[in-house]
Amino acid sequence: MNAVRNLWWLAAIPSLAATDPACCKLFGIDATPILGEDAARCGRIVDADDRSDAEAMTREERKQAAGCARDAQQDGRAFVYTYRQLISPDVDLMVQAVGGIRGERLLLKLGNVRGENIRSIEACATLEVLGDGRISSRGCTRWHPLIDKLRGPFPAR
Repeated sequence: MNAVRNLWWLAAIPSLAATDPACCKLFGIDATPILGEDAARCGRIVDADDRSDAEAMTREERKQAAGCARDAQQDGRAFVYTYRQLISPDVDLMVQAVGGIRGERLLLKLGNVRGENIRSIEACATLEVLGDGRISSRGCTRWHPLIDKLRGPFPAR
């Protein structure tokens, strides 16, 4: 099955932006308590009907979003870095890196890799957005009190 079809829900969310409050709620968490009021919102999930169009748009958007996230990291600001990783034919993955106001670091992934559905939330000891847009992370774990603390139910806004 085509990996793009496994992310059918992207079509229902026009150009999902990191500024959208639903960004981290897709993962079942609300990251606003660790982001504060002045977090940098870098990137969005690019959607396109044609996979080659989506890949081309993703590369350019990711480069710009990576610059935004790197600037936030250098300034010590909280940030959400969001992108869609497309590698034909086997990978279609939504990735979010979250850096909190008190040094919290989360890595979120949702999508399909080689036919396997992926949905993960990890708290990391280190998390860095690299110049090429990739994320370098170490010491990540799926079992952390911060993740439990950020899980729903979500307050009404």
